[in-house]
Amino acid sequence: DMIAGDLQLGGSNKEVTVFLSDIRGFTKFSEGHTPEEVVGMLNEYFGIMVTIITANHGIVDKFVGDAIMAVWGAPNSSGDDQNFALKACLEMRVALGELNKRRLSIGQSAIMIGMGLHTGRAISGTIGSNERMEYTVIGDTVNLTARIEASTKSFGTDLLVSDAIVASLPSTYLYSLAGEAEVKGKSEPIKMYLVRGYRDAVSGEEMIIETPYSSYSAEADEKVKVVA
Repeated sequence: DMIAGDLQLGGSNKEVTVFLSDIRGFTKFSEGHTPEEVVGMLNEYFGIMVTIITANHGIVDKFVGDAIMAVWGAPNSSGDDQNFALKACLEMRVALGELNKRRLSIGQSAIMIGMGLHTGRAISGTIGSNERMEYTVIGDTVNLTARIEASTKSFGTDLLVSDAIVASLPSTYLYSLAGEAEVKGKSEPIKMYLVRGYRDAVSGEEMIIETPYSSYSAEADEKVKVVA
């Protein structure tokens, strides 16, 4: 959050990569735990994920309940935004697995998440009122990212990326078409891909980055077509 007067107002339209995630079953978790336990879990989880995002040149745009929105390319681009963003997603997958090992060892439940990643043009700028302003990105790219993240439930996976991400990726990443999803206001469905890991640039060996929490039972959605 930013305070009015400390920043120059304005907006720009630029290429950004947007990440969205949320925790599966968070409402049920909240109902079954004390407020202190819920806040403690969120703070530990957010701390781990935010460290990974910032280490990979991303900016945390906001927290909404249990959800994280992060951006690469705004206000400044690293020149390799999609690559850094996907690298962060795979690192978050591993870090969540390690966090869950610790949680299970002390009798706590595992955390399951869904992550969506998309790249495209968006409006960025400081938005709000005289009392409170914040820098954020808005527009179709953000909306599509939300649709992709929501579709992880239908595919029973923790991560889906768009065809725009795949088109910009180095060939070393290991991905496969998961399926398509209809999007309100779009004439064509969006294609979404699973990412399993990467191929080592030197040895050529496939490095599979998956954990027991990378997949779970899928939920049917008539607007989502899963590749058989």
